[in-house]
Amino acid sequence: MPIQSPSGLVQCPIPTPPQVEKAAARLTDDQWQFRKRARQGFTKTDKAGVTTTRLADGACIFLNRPGFHRGAGCALHVGALDAGERFIDWKPDVCWQLPLRLQEHTDDYGHVTSTIREWKRRDWGDGGDEFHWWCTESPDAFVGRVPTYRYLRDELSEMIGGRIYDLLVTQLEARPKKTLLPHPAVRRR
Repeated sequence: MPIQSPSGLVQCPIPTPPQVEKAAARLTDDQWQFRKRARQGFTKTDKAGVTTTRLADGACIFLNRPGFHRGAGCALHVGALDAGERFIDWKPDVCWQLPLRLQEHTDDYGHVTSTIREWKRRDWGDGGDEFHWWCTESPDAFVGRVPTYRYLRDELSEMIGGRIYDLLVTQLEARPKKTLLPHPAVRRR
């Protein structure tokens, strides 16, 4: 779960530091706006043992800001694209999973129900409404020509497994191509 910083911006929990450490070591000044600051380390661990990215100017140290010559966005993402590799293999789980969220519920009999849905601003706690980069609540998020389940194939396969992903594709492609209940961002009122 992302953690809200005192300024209301997100710090990313890092469940797999070796993966991120290896990726961060490959980043250049051209790809990462705050690389020099990260020489002191790019993570911190609190008293409860939770490791998060350090903040640079109130947000994740990997977040290149508007005005950076490579553009605003995640430096790890830029590095992966430049290397021709999957960004999934470079970034913390919570970061590459966006905008998808996997929730699992175990019932009284031990059966697990898994649900994939979009992250919503409210999932991020206080301050989520202030995210300038949030995309799934804008009609612009729904103009792609490739269906989401195809566009986010790598992410979905990583989250639910290749076999389940293939079953999902089979089911979705067998359905009528009509949208019965549009997302609230595009629903006509």
